[in-house]
Amino acid sequence: MRAHPDRTWDLAWSVAGHPPPLLITADGTATYLSGAHAILLGPRPTVERPTAHIRLPAGCTLLLYTDGLVESRTQPLDIGMTRLRQHAIAHLHLRLPEFCAQLVHDLGDTRDDITVIAARS
Repeated sequence: MRAHPDRTWDLAWSVAGHPPPLLITADGTATYLSGAHAILLGPRPTVERPTAHIRLPAGCTLLLYTDGLVESRTQPLDIGMTRLRQHAIAHLHLRLPEFCAQLVHDLGDTRDDITVIAARS
């Protein structure tokens, strides 16, 4: 990521088997970032990976997470993705450590590994 004086960021990313990043704008709009999907890291290390680019707006929150946050043996993936978007919007007012902890508490399946990383401009 590269920051600009107007608090916008340039983001470049590639998804290597994990769910897409979630972008929540300051007004509470949550969107999954699409593009740059590739195979898991490792199986073909010499294959060039696609990279997507976007300018992130000022005041946004970017959420990166592993599938343990949205996948469950008891519900389809699309329901988990919808629940994440809804909970992220509802808890956007929290400081980042509490925001991440609340998402894990509300949504995480403890039978799977969970990693959550969030950044806010």
